[in-house]
Amino acid sequence: MTTAYILALSIGAVLCAGLFAWKLRMGGMKPVLALAALPLAAILGLVMARLAYFLLEFRDMYVDYDGFAGLLSTKPDEFCFIGACAGVVLAILLTAKLTGHRTLPVLDAFAPCGALMAAVARACEGLLDPMTMIGLGAWVENENHQFFPLAVEIEWAGTFYAVFMLEALLCLLCAVGAFIISRKGGFKPGRVFLHTAFFLFLPQIFTEQVLGIYMAWGFVRIEQLLCALIGFAITLYACIRRRKVTAYLPALGCLVCAAVLIWMEFTLDNKLLFGIDIPTVGCYAIMIAALGGMACMSLYAYRKLNKAG
Repeated sequence: MTTAYILALSIGAVLCAGLFAWKLRMGGMKPVLALAALPLAAILGLVMARLAYFLLEFRDMYVDYDGFAGLLSTKPDEFCFIGACAGVVLAILLTAKLTGHRTLPVLDAFAPCGALMAAVARACEGLLDPMTMIGLGAWVENENHQFFPLAVEIEWAGTFYAVFMLEALLCLLCAVGAFIISRKGGFKPGRVFLHTAFFLFLPQIFTEQVLGIYMAWGFVRIEQLLCALIGFAITLYACIRRRKVTAYLPALGCLVCAAVLIWMEFTLDNKLLFGIDIPTVGCYAIMIAALGGMACMSLYAYRKLNKAG
């Protein structure tokens, strides 16, 4: 990891901690919680990102490092984004417990700050060694597209799409949305965090598809699968809370959308289903539409839950 990357990430973390402290104060909680959580979040985020990658890629990591030495690897392409998110959230929960705060209001206050930190982390990927191909997509053939922030040029290798900038933009939009709904109020404790988590991970299903380097089990992209499972679990939670058979319709709708996503995955991998050949751009458009359907299903489920009380 480069010095510039570590420095930029550290500055971003401090700024996000400051925003978190302000959100806590606005919610009638102690701002010092944010300062106490910062070092713990940095440690657990790093550890969980490393541990998650090692466990999810255990077979390859165990062989490559001839045992558990891979746990100590510092290669930037051997860290799991979702693992890092889990570590940071765990740090927030532990800090809330240790300082005597209720966890759900703390998570709601943290939600926009966490999404903003995710945006910073994604943007900072541009400061890593480009030869690692982290955050980069396909080779850019069209000369009109060979400019930053759309693409990044790598000496002796060519120009590649800067997917990390798209990921950063989507995380930033999620942070803005989380900040707006948290200011608006009217949500039960924990709902702002759940909505933020859903819309933070949902777009990652698409961006994982266009990345050149990714974690995988065969042709299955691991983080793409985990993001889909997280999104489905958040929607299913709202369905379960309503305790009605008809309440599970949004979850069923999400499964239908997931089936469409899987169909597009096979099509992009040249494994045609139903004998239908769809152009790459068409597959991406259908994937985005399916993700939009999942978002609508989740919002509908929580809207019904809110009305039910």
